[in-house]
Amino acid sequence: MQKIYKINDVAKIRSGMVVTKTTNRNEEKLTNTFVRLLTTSDFDDDGILQKKIQPNAIYKPIFEKNYLKAGEILFNAKGRRFFAMEFKEEFPHCIAGSTFLVLTITSNEVLPNYLLWYLNHEETLKVFNAKIYTQTLPSISIKELADLEIAIPDLETQNNIVHLDQLKNKKLKIRKQLIELENQYINTLTYKKIK
Repeated sequence: MQKIYKINDVAKIRSGMVVTKTTNRNEEKLTNTFVRLLTTSDFDDDGILQKKIQPNAIYKPIFEKNYLKAGEILFNAKGRRFFAMEFKEEFPHCIAGSTFLVLTITSNEVLPNYLLWYLNHEETLKVFNAKIYTQTLPSISIKELADLEIAIPDLETQNNIVHLDQLKNKKLKIRKQLIELENQYINTLTYKKIK
């Protein structure tokens, strides 16, 4: 049996931080340590965090309570591409930039991966994507995200949904790689024919 909640019932939401990135990449010349400010550009088209993110902001004490923790979900709430991703502590001392809303799950009735799946689901994104056509700089407020309804089945069903979604995503990645390889092969053959 599934229950209908609002996101606010199962997660605490906070805004990302407005922080200026430093242009000085030489840590030895700075007296304070660096932290990593995550922005939308740090994610690829599939919402995957890049492998190498350099420290890019000078430490301030206020950052400590905003450091991202494993299992928190970042929701890109500004711009023309809404997506959610789970932070897995790939890097230490990370904070979310101002385009993100950070969700910390407060209920043991919902799995982080299920909430992630729900926020990235095409039907959920349709609700948010409607703003792309009505706003110059589309954005989702904390209140709008907090009031979003979410159907929460039992934990076993959530696990099954997440597992099936992961399988689907793997198949899509493999299909994408095969198409790229086929295109490279065709381009190579075509080029050899004109030589």
